[in-house]
This record gives sequence, C-alpha cells and structure tokens, in this order.
Amino acid sequence: MNRDVIEILSILIKKMLNDQDLWLEQDEIIIELEDSGYSIENIKAAFTVVFNEVITAGDQDFYIDYAMKSGYNRVFTKTEKVYFDNDVRKLILKLNKLGILSADQLEIIIFRMMNFAVYNELKPDLVWEIINDVVEDNETLYLISDEIAEFNSSILKYQRVN
Repeated sequence: MNRDVIEILSILIKKMLNDQDLWLEQDEIIIELEDSGYSIENIKAAFTVVFNEVITAGDQDFYIDYAMKSGYNRVFTKTEKVYFDNDVRKLILKLNKLGILSADQLEIIIFRMMNFAVYNELKPDLVWEIINDVVEDNETLYLISDEIAEFNSSILKYQRVN
C-alpha cells in the first residue's frame, strides 16, 4: 500500500468518524479526492480496503418479539442497508406485509439472508431456499410463493413441491 492510499484511508476514516456515509456519498468523495490530486487507482484501492472489511452484525442489529406476527413496521438496520440491495429489501417488506410468519421466523430469515449477503449476491432463488429452510408449514410456503411474484417461477415452484 503506497503513501497516497494511506492518506486517502485517513481522509475516509475522518469522514466516517464525522458520520458521513461513505457508501451513499461515494461519488462526491471520489470527485473531491480527484480534485485534491489523488489518482483514481489509489482512490479505488482505499475504497476497496474500507468496503471489503466484513461488517459483523451484533445482537443490537436485530429485533425479535416472539409473540408478534410479522406485518409490523420493520425498519432496516444500517448493516442491512449496506448488504441488502433495493430488490432484496422489497422482498423482505413483501414477506413482512403478508403477515403470515411470526416475527421470530421473519427475523431468522433476515438473519440468514445477512449471513449469505456478506459473501454472495442475494437473488430470489437463494432467498426462497432460506425461507424454505425456516418455514416448515407447506401451506405457508405455498401462500408465500403464490403472493410474491419473485417466487412464482417454475424452478421455485418445483422446489416448493419437493
């Protein structure tokens, strides 16, 4: 790692300490760093160091109320917002809106999705596998696959039946 990358890392850390969201403001920060004379290669190297660090999720990042049915006003944590793209968040919201899972089941599904999202890109088929592992009731699985269009493909229906 060369001196410029270390300087850029220092600048990025200061921004994080000042509660700037590097992910959301990435484009503006890159322009600012380029204007300061840093090369795009060094900027990319510094961002790679920052973003490739695995963000671990602690107990405070998850909320479980065992008595509550899903359908409650679920808010994504900062960690979830980093790892879940808009499509995945929409799937979770649709699943929550159905109101047929317990809050415990929904949070277990989200927790497992987080574990996969750290290392893999979440797609509907992978999300379905996670749901299929957590939800044991076939009727509930059928309702989920019937109500959520992303789970209506023939491959997913085949998995549901088996």
